[in-house]
Amino acid sequence: MATLHSFYVFYKNKCIYRILYTEAVLRAVKNCTKHSSIHSQPSEVSDSADTHKNESPVEDLEESNKQYEKLLLGFLSGLSSFSKTICMANDLNDPDGLSIAHFNSCTTHNFKIHYFETITGYKLICITSPDSPGLEQTLKSMYIDLITNLILANPLYKVGTTIKSTEFDCLVEKTLYTAMNQ
Repeated sequence: MATLHSFYVFYKNKCIYRILYTEAVLRAVKNCTKHSSIHSQPSEVSDSADTHKNESPVEDLEESNKQYEKLLLGFLSGLSSFSKTICMANDLNDPDGLSIAHFNSCTTHNFKIHYFETITGYKLICITSPDSPGLEQTLKSMYIDLITNLILANPLYKVGTTIKSTEFDCLVEKTLYTAMNQ
């Protein structure tokens, strides 16, 4: 049975929704800050260490999330650019439909990243176990049904702000688990 690790919605490279489902992804997020401070210059490491001593666990986790999301977007941006270059060099067609991404998923031995990007700046990213089926159509329907019709159609929602809705949380989880276990 496929495992759902995490789901993200970005708007113009800003994370507006995240949900982390497994302990494995929480560990990856927490380790992200450790690894980024290891690769920093020595003066930054001591400053960073002093800063983290004064931060609460919530602030520290938020900083880790930001670093992790920056790495995730950087990876996907590079992969998207590489895929686009290959398509252009081989006279392959641009993507059809709503998504402008030149790839839908990337699989390793340990995880699979499902990716959906719109021309309006929305990026839906789902990280699952590698045995998960493709979620291209699921992410497309989530963008149309949940983001556009539920969130953006809500007059109280300001575009680009964090999505905070228990109804949205439940629908995201239900939609993803249903698609993964068909």
